[in-house]
Amino acid sequence: MQNLVPDIVPGRACGECTVCCTVPAIDNPQIQKVAGATCRHCDRGCAIYATRPDVCADYFCGWRQLEIFGEAWRPDKSGVFAELETDVPEHLQSSVGVSLMLIGNPLKTIRQPWFVDFVATGLQGGVPLFLALPGPAGHKGAKVSLNTPDMVRAASGPRGNIKALLEKALKVLTHYDFKPHVMRHGGNDVSR
Repeated sequence: MQNLVPDIVPGRACGECTVCCTVPAIDNPQIQKVAGATCRHCDRGCAIYATRPDVCADYFCGWRQLEIFGEAWRPDKSGVFAELETDVPEHLQSSVGVSLMLIGNPLKTIRQPWFVDFVATGLQGGVPLFLALPGPAGHKGAKVSLNTPDMVRAASGPRGNIKALLEKALKVLTHYDFKPHVMRHGGNDVSR
């Protein structure tokens, strides 16, 4: 089997960040964990780091993969869990985009100048962007595309316009009817 480890930003390390051990669901024959539950091996780092399954060893969040995210974007510091998104609508004419999952204080985060600037720059560059919220433990998260005509127009105007539209998108997400995540695999659930 070919190892498909993505390129990572040189010199960038997870450090004490363990967001990927809690936020996403892992539904793999080797290991399973429901979204929003911390992996039982995660206790101030990974207790099985040297022997962790490939699905964990080969995973890197967007902060580790994209240089555009500076040090302040580390998920445990920024409250944003960025991931490369491959489920991109065809009309956006790209095979990959960026999902920005808000894991800290969502309203505070989307009002930050660094966040608004990133969204505006990405939209101006035609990058497919998604705003996301995690669901309750065991549930799928919710996401909305930020590449709407209104948002794209707002990206080239005053930042207050894009901030207002981000708040509107967040409101949609907070009222989402989160669905339970149904696991396809079983036998090694490491959810705490």
